[in-house]
Amino acid sequence: MRTIGKIIGYIIWIVAGILMFIFWLSAWSKWLGIFGIILGFILTPGFVIFPIIFWIVEGVFPAFYFILWGIGIVGLAITAISSWGED
Repeated sequence: MRTIGKIIGYIIWIVAGILMFIFWLSAWSKWLGIFGIILGFILTPGFVIFPIIFWIVEGVFPAFYFILWGIGIVGLAITAISSWGED
């Protein structure tokens, strides 16, 4: 049962991370076009700074970003709980 929990936790965590990266690239692409995509690959998304910049530029609070962030943390917690006692 622990293995299933670890697999599910990892999948949730990785999918949330990939979706956050897509969100990051799409925002840069919308703002700066192809140059934004290049910058999106070069720059690191700041967990605190990027949502504030997005909020200022777009005028919309990035709730989807924070929901994905929370889902990723839940997936990481499931993985950690499933891994306890294996050492």
